[in-house]
Amino acid sequence: MSTMQTDAGNELFSYWLELKRDGTIPQQREFEPARVRHMLPDLFILGKNDAGTMSFRLAGTRLCALFGHELRGRPFTCLWHKSQRRQAGIGIQAMLARGNPMVTDVTGVGAESNHEYQMMLLPMRSGESEADRILGAILPRQPRASALLEHISCLYAGESRSIAEESVDIHPEGKRFTRFMRRLLSVEIVDDGLSGRS
Repeated sequence: MSTMQTDAGNELFSYWLELKRDGTIPQQREFEPARVRHMLPDLFILGKNDAGTMSFRLAGTRLCALFGHELRGRPFTCLWHKSQRRQAGIGIQAMLARGNPMVTDVTGVGAESNHEYQMMLLPMRSGESEADRILGAILPRQPRASALLEHISCLYAGESRSIAEESVDIHPEGKRFTRFMRRLLSVEIVDDGLSGRS
């Protein structure tokens, strides 16, 4: 059973599974933006820059407005609180190497209040080799009007899991954040029914 808690998340994951027809990670060129046109402002694509760092190749207008600046060209870790950036960088590289789609609960920190989101990370390929891109989304868990009243300065990691797994409560500080990263680094392949079973 899917652990996504937003309709948009379910829709995006279903489309990714559709692209994963033969059990291999989809190529980015197969992704048709028109299929999820209404979600484009919330989507992003990550790829490695010249230094090997996962950075934003594209970012939706709503995401850039949410963070108050253009994200294209910036490292993925720039979204996170400074205390979590190193771990997030390690985690995203490990997740990409394993080729596992992930959904992560995150808290957006605003000047006056915090807002809850779900971040989706779906591996993609730029060519015929292994996964080297990520199609992602940051989706509000509350009605959008209340979630976008103010800019957010950073994200805190919350609950992280492979999309088909049971949830586990994780919090963004101390040992509990360490458990979140261990979960991200050791997550099992998602049981999506398309992983080459006989």
